[in-house]
Amino acid sequence: MEIKVVKPIRYNSRISSVIILLTLLTLFALGIGGCARNNTGIRVIPLSNRSVLALSPDDVVEVMRRAGFSDRQVLEFGTDLRNGLAESGAVQIKIGKKVEAVFAIKLSESNCVYISTRLRGNFIYDVDSGWVGKQ
Repeated sequence: MEIKVVKPIRYNSRISSVIILLTLLTLFALGIGGCARNNTGIRVIPLSNRSVLALSPDDVVEVMRRAGFSDRQVLEFGTDLRNGLAESGAVQIKIGKKVEAVFAIKLSESNCVYISTRLRGNFIYDVDSGWVGKQ
């Protein structure tokens, strides 16, 4: 009985080694470019609060626009804001290491969202009637 030994395939050619190396570098560059493009540095952090409220999409757009967020940021992070307020009752939005805005729900006679921003000040949004003390 004869035993056959399988030999590993070896690339002795310099051209094939260069092609494999270039392919790996290209895939690596594409992977890094894809990760960097989606990283905006914005984080939506839920905070604990006693009151919770699920906002409508229109309310989310209204409070985020007033707080100074762009349409793209509203589209990208509005769902996280809504879910955080519905589950935890308060949300902190950070860009890098700076806290840009804090949104908190307070339920009393009216359902209100209290908004405090770093650049635009403080606001109160009544879910039923709109802005409180609108200027």
